[in-house]
Amino acid sequence: MAAIFIRTFLIYLFLSIAIRIMGKRQIGELETNELISTLVISEVVALPIADPDIPLLNAVVPVLLIVCMEIILSFIKNKSEGLKKYVEGEPLFLVYNGELKQDALADTRISVNELLCEIRMQGIAGIEDVGYAILEQNGKISVFKNSDSEHLSHPIIVDGELKREALGLIGKDEGWLKNILRDADIAEKDVFLLTATDNGKTHLVRKEKPCEIG
Repeated sequence: MAAIFIRTFLIYLFLSIAIRIMGKRQIGELETNELISTLVISEVVALPIADPDIPLLNAVVPVLLIVCMEIILSFIKNKSEGLKKYVEGEPLFLVYNGELKQDALADTRISVNELLCEIRMQGIAGIEDVGYAILEQNGKISVFKNSDSEHLSHPIIVDGELKREALGLIGKDEGWLKNILRDADIAEKDVFLLTATDNGKTHLVRKEKPCEIG
């Protein structure tokens, strides 16, 4: 009994450190790869806890490998927009500017009743009052009233990468974007985040420069 207690404590302590390193979020916000890693880790660590004859290293080594893979994948995703889009997916409009997107509902296998339920749960009486409904990357649905629609921000540039589809959503072109960047006296590659609302209001965040020491 004492051996099981000690092994459980050691596994718990090790997992706490490993998950802290991976920077995990709440379980409802986990991405697909993060959820898979969490499930695999739970299976791996259960074996040495249940069977004292299994060495602790049989759990420690696989968990360390998974942690390293998660860190490497996160780094690569942040450097590759294509991979990030493939792994994480993108937010999808179910309702856009008051228009129900039936094709998006079909593609995501979300029924009208499910969408209406989500709308009501967010305190909105009916779909006629919805300006935007967005299926987020974590599987949750964000809903905005018609009165809030003009304040919805679209990411135009993220970490120096231009989102051309977002320009189309707000009815702007690259000429408009060049004027915005020229007025701000900044190059596209130096923009960490540029958002714009449907009514053309923009917000720009510059990339931070590395601090020089000495």
